[in-house]
Amino acid sequence: MAIQKDDDISNEMSASDMAVALVRACGWSRARKKAHTHVMRCIETDRTDEAAFWMAVRNILDHPMNVDPEENDMIH
Repeated sequence: MAIQKDDDISNEMSASDMAVALVRACGWSRARKKAHTHVMRCIETDRTDEAAFWMAVRNILDHPMNVDPEENDMIH
């Protein structure tokens, strides 16, 4: 299990910033998988606030994949 201080990042970084950091670090599909893994881990350990943060990150990562290429839709 990770150290609590390392897990509680929602006070330090926005969900959109985390999504961008994950995409830059590991690409779109792997970033989404990592966000989903964090959601499940937080749910299993009953950390609802952190799960909500990671769900927001995952939703941001899902959004560009569902937008038509012609749409001029911004992530945030």
